[in-house]
Amino acid sequence: MRHSINGVAAALVLASGTAALAQAPPYAEPVPAAPSMMTGANVWTGFYVGGNAGAAFGDSSATLSPTGCFATLTCGLESTNGSRTFTSNLGGTGFNGGGQAGYNWQLSPAFLLGVEADADYDGPRAKYSATSGVLAPLVGTAPRSVSQSQDFLGTVRGRIGFIPNPSWLLYGTGGLAFGNPKSTTSATFAVGDNYAGSSSGFKTGWTAGAGAEWALGPVWSVKAEYLYVDLGTTTYNDAITNAAAVGAIGLNPQPSFQTRLTNNQQIVRIGVNYHFAAPPPMPPAPPVVGVPAPMPEARVFIVFFDWDKDVITPEGAHIIQQATDAYKSGAPVQVQVTGYTDRSGSPGYNQRLSERRANNVARAMSALGVPKEEMVVSGRGENDNRVPTADGVREPQNRRVEIITP
Repeated sequence: MRHSINGVAAALVLASGTAALAQAPPYAEPVPAAPSMMTGANVWTGFYVGGNAGAAFGDSSATLSPTGCFATLTCGLESTNGSRTFTSNLGGTGFNGGGQAGYNWQLSPAFLLGVEADADYDGPRAKYSATSGVLAPLVGTAPRSVSQSQDFLGTVRGRIGFIPNPSWLLYGTGGLAFGNPKSTTSATFAVGDNYAGSSSGFKTGWTAGAGAEWALGPVWSVKAEYLYVDLGTTTYNDAITNAAAVGAIGLNPQPSFQTRLTNNQQIVRIGVNYHFAAPPPMPPAPPVVGVPAPMPEARVFIVFFDWDKDVITPEGAHIIQQATDAYKSGAPVQVQVTGYTDRSGSPGYNQRLSERRANNVARAMSALGVPKEEMVVSGRGENDNRVPTADGVREPQNRRVEIITP
């Protein structure tokens, strides 16, 4: 079947003038495409909502440090004892998941700007504990611990995207982050003096990351995303809860220890988005009243596609080269590039598929030297079949892009 289709395409390439126009749909009054359709901007443009799920990895650190000496007599020894101050890294892994909503503006076939907001349950949990000597061996050991948790995270981010082909979007993202980090600390120093403290509350910070998104069809897409989140630093004092050594050997209990905690994490997640319909094309322009100008002699070239595909085949690339050569040999006037589909699939999906086919052919012609401003690119979906069929029929000759050159 494909060989017979290629034969038809070759015959159409050799045809010209009125004979060529007789084989093609009537183009005496072409339907102008909306500006967004000419650039392919309606492939990703529009509102979307979705959900996500993944893992959050703690990337914080904690420092406990005293604000003075335990006892006047041993102050010099205490200030040189490293076991009273310690810094630890807080790891931990938890579930992260929720929902997102956003809007994309596709500025050209290859570039996109967008904005997205999300709200997620965020469950990274981290805990550090250690036991070390304090004035050892005189006093003994001192256990201490730090724990961190968080159960909510939201972001509002901008997105800058690159579109290598109509089905793929690669993007970088960054913006505001906010959440409710919580932490608790406890420590025992001297001969049984216990200290404890905690902190919780709403904090803001920043986030940055990158991701990739793949369009499954006209309305659904899936994505994979990485984010680094920094919610700043929390500082609080750990008050004494039990002064066991008071009066025992003349010690003065330390009034507090200071805890300084960073609130950082890394998130890896996947998601799914539902894209609402792109704006419809502009209505046809009214016909011009008066005597029409003589139409230049034109040639029709047809590029066929495989079922449900927008990828140009090697045979199609050869036809595009011939159409480009024909344009270069004539006067520099507009070239009409119009995509079509067969009648299998829904009308909405077929409309988008025809536009992707037309845009891919236009990009190929542009790469061969046809200026973008010299082309009018549009999609007609399952309309204007070359071979009339019933709904649902996969007719190869209807899966095409027609190129009309001067």
